[in-house]
Amino acid sequence: MKTTKGKIAAVIIAAVVVIATGCASAPPAGSSSGRAAAGRSVRGSVPQFVRDAVKNAPENALVGIGTAKMGTLSLSRTISATRGRAEISRQLDTLVKDMVRDYQASSEVDPESALAFQENITVALSQSRLQGASVVDEDMDDAGNYWTVVMLSKAEVAKEINQASAQAKLAVPKAASFDAEARMNAAFDSVKQDVQVVSN
Repeated sequence: MKTTKGKIAAVIIAAVVVIATGCASAPPAGSSSGRAAAGRSVRGSVPQFVRDAVKNAPENALVGIGTAKMGTLSLSRTISATRGRAEISRQLDTLVKDMVRDYQASSEVDPESALAFQENITVALSQSRLQGASVVDEDMDDAGNYWTVVMLSKAEVAKEINQASAQAKLAVPKAASFDAEARMNAAFDSVKQDVQVVSN
């Protein structure tokens, strides 16, 4: 009787170890992109080519990382690239928030107008297609996860933000003095630091 209980306990422990190891080795199918997929908790599962692409990215570019494991290679590739672009979009959103906060602190614009202006820029950016964002590297890992590294140059970031702020100024005329490019340059480096954790 003791031998049977011992065998059952050993099998259960072995199963738990296998399940725990399997869960830690790769992101689940359809897992999210960017920091969630390449963050500190699963950093060991990020492929070397992704780390290298982030590490070797130009100083004047935003980097987005996407990963997906779908039913077909084509769908995995498409979703992965979309998630990489979504990561860049999130970085642009953070960048705009920093820019508008800085603008509000140094201008006569009231908080409500500044908030409305920020919301208008954010909506315009979310509707943009990030035309200048390009896939710089992509591949599938051994677990079948498709990884994509997308970049958007600082010049393209400025273009996207200038277009979005021009639309926002029409909706919020009180923000007419907002100089998007100058404020972007001040906020750009701090936003870029977020992705660097992957290359370490």
